[in-house]
Parts: sequence; structure tokens; C-alpha cells
Amino acid sequence: MSGVIMQAVDWKESADELHELYKKQRDLETRKRLVALWSVRRGESVTDAARIAGVGRRTLTRWLAWYREGGLEEVLSRVPGHGALGSECRLTKHQQQRLVERAAQGEFRTYEEARRWVKEAWGVEYRYKGIYAVLSRLGVSPKVPRPTAEKGDPKARKAWKKGGS
Repeated sequence: MSGVIMQAVDWKESADELHELYKKQRDLETRKRLVALWSVRRGESVTDAARIAGVGRRTLTRWLAWYREGGLEEVLSRVPGHGALGSECRLTKHQQQRLVERAAQGEFRTYEEARRWVKEAWGVEYRYKGIYAVLSRLGVSPKVPRPTAEKGDPKARKAWKKGGS
């Protein structure tokens, strides 16, 4: 694909109007959209305009489709990240609460241990990143301090940390 606009755009704003809106705007996401539209309005190819705006060509193509649907208001009303709702947690509220309790007791030293326990306890399978996301949402970090040697002398360790021998 050469970066040429597939369908003509019925522009409601001039290139100068888009540029003025761009210069006045302080929100970064809105500025990206305005500079991309302004570049296309001036006659740049979609590929070049996307590069100027710092976005992908497909993203700019989507913005142009929104512009064709409802004009500039449609493009600027779309909020990044709010289109996808995400998937529901595979664990029930009770299971999540139980997971937090077990983690608070220090039963999980790693995310992998938590992942294995969830699979054994409830048969719910997560990948590493999945259990990491679940625990992060719940405010849990399973990592605990490293164990110290039983024979270690706390006074000697403290003196060594201060620079003593």
C-alpha cells in the first residue's frame, strides 16, 4: 500500500484551522491527532503524516475513518484506552480474597508459586503474566526478603555495612 487515502475525505476544516487548533492544544494525544489530520489535509501521504505524528499508518487510517463518520468532533471524542473493557477475572471474589490471604501469610515467594497454587486449588490456569496482573490488581507482591544465614552475626553484618572490617 502506497499510503494514499483510499476514500476521499470531505474536509470541514481548512489546513490553517487544523494547524491553529494543533498549536493551541496542550493534551498530547489530541495534538497527535490534530497534527496527523493537518498533515493529511496539507497533502501529505498517510504514511508520511503518520510518521510526522509518531503513530502507525493503520492508526491514522482509523482516525480518518472516524473523521469521515463524524468530523473532527468524532476523532477528538475518542478516548485512548477506553474502547476495550478487558476480560473478567477468572477467579471469583471469594477466590481472590483467599489468594490475598495466602499471599499475606507469605506462602508465595514467587508469582510462579502463586500460579501453581491457583491451578491446584481451583483448577484455574494462568500464564505468568496473567497471575502477575491479577496479583498486581489485588495489591499483592509475593516477594519476601531474602533469608539470612542462621550462623550470621547481626552485629558483624551491621558493622560491615557501615564500612568496618
